[in-house]
Amino acid sequence: MNKLRFPKIQLAMATLATAVCCCAALPAQETSSIHVVITNNNVYQEPMNSAAVFQLAGSSLTSAPLLRTNGEGVGVQFYATNQQVVAAVGGKVCTFISDGNTSDIAAFDTTNFGAPVHLGKFVDPSGMGNYSGIALATRGTVLIAGYSMSSNIGVWAINSDCSLTLASPASNTPVARIINDVNISPDQKTVVATFDVEEPGLYTFALSGTSLTQAGVYDSAAVIGGIDFSADSQYVLLGGVSATGTQVDIFPINSDSTLGEQDYYSFAEGGNDASNLWLSPDGTALYVSNNDSLQITTLRFNEAGNHGRRLAFNCLSSVLKNPAGGTISHTGGIATASPTGKGEYLYVAEYGSVSAIGLLSIPAGACPVEVSGSPFVNPTQGFPGTLVAYPSRPF
Repeated sequence: MNKLRFPKIQLAMATLATAVCCCAALPAQETSSIHVVITNNNVYQEPMNSAAVFQLAGSSLTSAPLLRTNGEGVGVQFYATNQQVVAAVGGKVCTFISDGNTSDIAAFDTTNFGAPVHLGKFVDPSGMGNYSGIALATRGTVLIAGYSMSSNIGVWAINSDCSLTLASPASNTPVARIINDVNISPDQKTVVATFDVEEPGLYTFALSGTSLTQAGVYDSAAVIGGIDFSADSQYVLLGGVSATGTQVDIFPINSDSTLGEQDYYSFAEGGNDASNLWLSPDGTALYVSNNDSLQITTLRFNEAGNHGRRLAFNCLSSVLKNPAGGTISHTGGIATASPTGKGEYLYVAEYGSVSAIGLLSIPAGACPVEVSGSPFVNPTQGFPGTLVAYPSRPF
């Protein structure tokens, strides 16, 4: 569960990708004033892997130039293996896309999203991602790469020009199980990794500069996928894989990156499968992408808790709409558009016979609602499993 959902196939839809691509350059403006969302396409063999970029304009998404990696994805959808990240380094905006099948990380200077600069592909010889891909996470000038096939974690330093330097090879951090996802706490002290197997559990590591030290291995009540954190780095929130309902595990994080006693939540009134989750910028709402029932479950998050209970059910959205002439098979990654408040809009990656990104508005005190015109068709028609938003949430 939460791993291989579709067989690896060659994409015979290359002509469709050309036909539907409407990748116009973004209008000239300050990068900080635009909102974009980037989704991986996981393309295996020809055409080469890429990522689709969309600009948020009002309440719609318009295509921007593709980020072509010149590598190969794994050709499948994985709900929680986050394969793209954005980092603000100095005055630049850097975007990184992993190519699981060729086990590399493509780096781009996207300070101008309308004219991205491909800086090359970076390879850790001891890291192999050609099972379920390479999970990426970044904080500051550090990039973490979780390699699924070799079951280890590499640490990269992000340079001022958006290129990468290998700081700690993956061979330095072997793990016993296939890695599903990785993430770094906002205070940059703790790395969490989940397993890509049909059993619960997670690893934690202490991060000091670019060095990782294993802190612990933990069982979880649910088989878990996606990872998020509270803004103060006191808690890690983990999305659960389930055929029914919405499951979430929450662990407190100790100062040495070990974990305290978990809280487990299962909401029968929520949608099915909770592999991807995202905490609102103000830290009060936890949005869950229900990968199987094609809905969004919204939970209330109260870090102080009530007798230790920090989550409560709020609402369940309607089933997301299908693209015109197509169907949605599963939803995946999720993120808010605005870095403040409840997030204003919610992006959702969608895989189907026509792949797309769903866009939902977030009304005050109400369930997210899909906007008119959503979903917006992915011009490459690959296997989008996860996404990243810019500007980034503050934590």
